[in-house]
Amino acid sequence: MYGAAPFGSLPFSAFDQTEAAGGDTLRNAFRLNLESVLELSGWIDWPHRDTLNTGLKPDASTGYFELEFAGGSEEQFTSGAPTRNFYRERGQVTIRAVVRQNAGLTERNKAESYIEAVRMAFRSARFVAGSRNVRITSTGAMGGGETEAGMWAESIALAYEVYSVG
Repeated sequence: MYGAAPFGSLPFSAFDQTEAAGGDTLRNAFRLNLESVLELSGWIDWPHRDTLNTGLKPDASTGYFELEFAGGSEEQFTSGAPTRNFYRERGQVTIRAVVRQNAGLTERNKAESYIEAVRMAFRSARFVAGSRNVRITSTGAMGGGETEAGMWAESIALAYEVYSVG
């Protein structure tokens, strides 16, 4: 049926095209890597739909994935070298597998197995976001529930760290 085995090593570091995509390079890196995971899986047939401040209602005829950037914090990690100190940013990104409410067991099972597979693919991942390196430090299952739009979502949280020079 729907296996949730990890995909093995994914080419996360191959995505330093995040600057060319426009917008925030960190958010673009997460978008590109999610799309890569979905494509490389070979069996996840739901797309990523950008629902962040787009004003578009996503097509709910099939399930889809969405991202939420909950924010984070930044702290100076080293001191004493103006413009050459390290800063550490820590934050969280939520990935949701979204399906119509009451779509049935088959769709619910897909959502659960798809989000589990995405979670395994991001576990301990490292990738590039513009000139910064991103490290996933934790992948936590958040469970499922009804969304504000009356959809059903299975969610995971990705904790990340980014070190930059400034």
